[in-house]
Amino acid sequence: MVRRTSLLFMLALAGSTFAREEFTRAFNKTVPLHAGQSVSVEHRLGDIIIRTHAQPEVVLHADIHVSAEDMDRAKNFANNIEIAVQPSTSGLFVRTRYPETERSFFGNHNISYYVRYEITVPETAPLQVRNSFGAVSVAGIKANSDITNSHGSLEFRDASGSQHLENSFGSVKVSNNVGDVAVQTNNGSAEVTGVKGSLTLRNRFGNVAASSVSNGVTISNGNGGVEVTDCGGLGDIRTSFGSVTVHGFRGDLTVNDTNGVIESTNVSGNAELNTTFGAVHFSDIGHQLSIRASNSKVEGQRVGGPLIVQNSFGPVNVSDIRQGVEIHSGNGGVSITGIHGGANVRTSFAMVQASDVSGALSVENNNGGVKVMNTRGAHVITSFAPVILEGISGPLQIENQNGAVDATSSSGSACEPITIRTSFSTLRVHLQGNPSYRVNARTSFGKIRTDFPLSVSGSLSNDNVTGTIGGGRCEMRLTNNNGSIEIVK
Repeated sequence: MVRRTSLLFMLALAGSTFAREEFTRAFNKTVPLHAGQSVSVEHRLGDIIIRTHAQPEVVLHADIHVSAEDMDRAKNFANNIEIAVQPSTSGLFVRTRYPETERSFFGNHNISYYVRYEITVPETAPLQVRNSFGAVSVAGIKANSDITNSHGSLEFRDASGSQHLENSFGSVKVSNNVGDVAVQTNNGSAEVTGVKGSLTLRNRFGNVAASSVSNGVTISNGNGGVEVTDCGGLGDIRTSFGSVTVHGFRGDLTVNDTNGVIESTNVSGNAELNTTFGAVHFSDIGHQLSIRASNSKVEGQRVGGPLIVQNSFGPVNVSDIRQGVEIHSGNGGVSITGIHGGANVRTSFAMVQASDVSGALSVENNNGGVKVMNTRGAHVITSFAPVILEGISGPLQIENQNGAVDATSSSGSACEPITIRTSFSTLRVHLQGNPSYRVNARTSFGKIRTDFPLSVSGSLSNDNVTGTIGGGRCEMRLTNNNGSIEIVK
């Protein structure tokens, strides 16, 4: 019986707590505003909607909502909410003032309330807004503005002038402004589009998107992704723990990311892309591209200038580079193709593949194989792995240890020197056309064989041969330890 009585008491108490009355009243006022004067609004607990017109006056409308346990208390509290409208020589100041409220643990004196503004201002009047715990929406301003909000969304559109917008714990959306825009937000997303000017955006713990910004994009984000589309000027993007995607940038671009993927396409100027623990994808970069990464996969194509890549613990795969490449990698494979110019590659413990390099190729590898096709020349250093070269039309220099070498020179009758050294495996050289070489070949615990007539000077030996092929115009030095040497057609 005691338990039932207690339950009935609690239900009655809950019913008295949630049975509430609501009261609403409206506030309306029109105030003249002279040219050059500004409008300032200070508010909390409610939305603010600001629109513009061509009239030299401010039209204020506010809906005041109060909820209480009885109508008298709700009405009395609502009538004591003051909307202060204060004209001055500099402009008009609007402020919301709430009366003090009584507090009780059981909620008998609990009152909830908010005020929603709809304000129409002259389109050329500078604007300042301070709000919290409510949304802010502004449209049509043709002057500078300074807007700060918290715990609610912020929307700004169809304006001109220099705009400064701040928000926290709420999203920011900006569209169509003629002039520079600065946005700062915390713990909320930000989306900016259609800015004929520059954009400066700082954010934490939220995604960021910018599109159609004409005169420069500076974005600093933390723990959020960044997406930039169809922008121009100078681009500087920084973030961490989020991806960066750039599609269409007219100018130079710099991206610094931590623990995030970078994707960059259609950049007309130079580009610098830096990250860790995230892949880098690129295509259609107009001029020089520089990439610094670690523990990352790097891949892309079509660069109008030189390409410089510094990476570790990740593969690099690039193609169609117009002014040469320089790649320094560690413990990651490298594949390059369609290089217009020279190429310099360094890595270790992984395969290097290169094809269609119009300039000289230099490869330095440790404990990794090298395969090359169709280059102007090749200088290769590696160990404990095979080296295969085909279609090398320029000088050929190979230094290997404990790995086979199979190299094809396509220089024909042209004089292109060949120097190859290896150990504990076969060394094989393929010659085309009518070669002309002074040959010095030496080995140990192996034999020397040639498919070409060789004019030998001095004594004959299976492991040490000095002589000429053809006219002997160019030098060929072949050295092997514990492996055979073959010169074949």
